[in-house]
Amino acid sequence: MHRITVVTGTCSVLGGAAWTVACFAQNTLPQGCIGDGCDTRPMRGSSATATAVGSVGFVCLAVAAVGLLLLSREGATLGGAARAGLVTGAAGMGLLVVAQVVSWLANDWEGMPGLVVPGVVLLVAGFAILAWTVLRSGVLPRWLAVLLLATAVLMLGANEQTTRILLAVPFGLTWVLVGAVLLRRGRAAEQESGRTAAGSRA
Repeated sequence: MHRITVVTGTCSVLGGAAWTVACFAQNTLPQGCIGDGCDTRPMRGSSATATAVGSVGFVCLAVAAVGLLLLSREGATLGGAARAGLVTGAAGMGLLVVAQVVSWLANDWEGMPGLVVPGVVLLVAGFAILAWTVLRSGVLPRWLAVLLLATAVLMLGANEQTTRILLAVPFGLTWVLVGAVLLRRGRAAEQESGRTAAGSRA
């Protein structure tokens, strides 16, 4: 499990950092609109930087999420809830990817909320289920698992059209913390393994 811990920790740090940078990059664009406000104001476009960095973040966090579930299997038996979390999160990511592609082709498409809103809800639900599974398994410190759950739920208030996109920043920073904890644990396990091997040779 040492290799899974290191890979998961690395992807968590990279994914969380990329997610955070993407949020700030998106927020540099002019303010967009929400709901009826779009009758008098154009929607916010997409930042090339946010799109590129955000894509890296999505992939890394997806790998990290799977890694956390594999690590959680050591501390508790994964049931249907964990599998449902994976499917739900993947569906949310899929809808958001489709929304991104559509925004490149027709940024002013009126049906965009029909992709973004359910995409965000499904993504948040998937990560919330993941956080709950991790909390039950004890693979992360309890405070960190609770923080992951809380910041995932906080994303429900985020919106890429306004400064509310910054409500997604704590989620990214929490993943950086998750990665730091896992990498530290991985180094400790490696050192312990080295001492054990040295003792056996002696």
